[in-house]
Amino acid sequence: METAGDMSTAPANLLDALPGIRVPVEDVPSMLTHMWDSDVGEHGAQRINSFRASQMNLVLHFGLATTADEANRLFDTAIEFAQRYPCRLVVLCPGEGKRGDEEVLHGKVFSQCYVGKNLRDMCCCEALVLGYNTEDARFLEDQMSLWLETDLPVYHWFHRVPPERITDCYGSIVKRVTRAIYDSGVDPELASGFWTENARVRDLAYARTLPMRQHIGQFLSVYPPESMSDALQAVEVRHDPALRGEAVSLLDWMRGAVLRCLPAKEEDGSAAAPEFRLLRNKAEDGTMRVDWRYATEEKYFHWEYSVRSRTGQLRGCFGGLAAEQPLHIDTLPRAAALAEALFF
Repeated sequence: METAGDMSTAPANLLDALPGIRVPVEDVPSMLTHMWDSDVGEHGAQRINSFRASQMNLVLHFGLATTADEANRLFDTAIEFAQRYPCRLVVLCPGEGKRGDEEVLHGKVFSQCYVGKNLRDMCCCEALVLGYNTEDARFLEDQMSLWLETDLPVYHWFHRVPPERITDCYGSIVKRVTRAIYDSGVDPELASGFWTENARVRDLAYARTLPMRQHIGQFLSVYPPESMSDALQAVEVRHDPALRGEAVSLLDWMRGAVLRCLPAKEEDGSAAAPEFRLLRNKAEDGTMRVDWRYATEEKYFHWEYSVRSRTGQLRGCFGGLAAEQPLHIDTLPRAAALAEALFF
């Protein structure tokens, strides 16, 4: 059973919490075939089909601990993503229905067309929602194969699905996807060490740090690597408890960059790597802070950012002139973070 997280707020069946028309599962393929039929003529039909041409499949896979609010928020994010990157969206909703039901699987179909600002840009999105009993997950892979667009890449987004559930029930699915994604801010147990093929897995929390990494990287790019790494003793990231996923991702990114800047280690160990520390704020103030600590007071690097005000400050000195500047960084929209995780 998928039991991770607080079950008290999860609906009895996530299928009921999402939009769409409830239909028998066996009727979904024929409904899809005729969903966009119209009397607008051959030219109009061709235009509608061009607006709904899929480039990929996106599977949004909820665990039982997912709340109704979370499910709707992530569904909206996936639909917003599909407006820019046309795709077949398949949403998997676990439930705990009564054993012995004649219907093992339950379906919903959602479709909607969106018109752009210039009234000529239009995108038609379709989502298939599959409700299943967790004890009957063995049917899941076969049903998905009937609903996915054939010959198109498949991307799989896990949300609150326990790692043991992925290992025991969905391992064969993960092996065949183009990329699997998760959010370490929500599912910290799905850290990169859990996956056997890390190159095909991405973390949404890491994707959300893109604007932060760009700002820090642009500032540091003007300094020689040896001036930044010489006498460096520690790299610290301090974070709001709610930003742990982003803080871990930022620290891992800096660890890789700093270690590449270090000179070759001497036999006596004189070129030892600095410590990398993750520190947690006592207060939930919405801030993240980076400090590079050196053996000399002449060198320092300090970066602080508030996700609430989107403002902060940066100070740095690597043995020459000191630099200080305020900063304003817009957070990455949810659909843009999803695209970053899926494609980059």
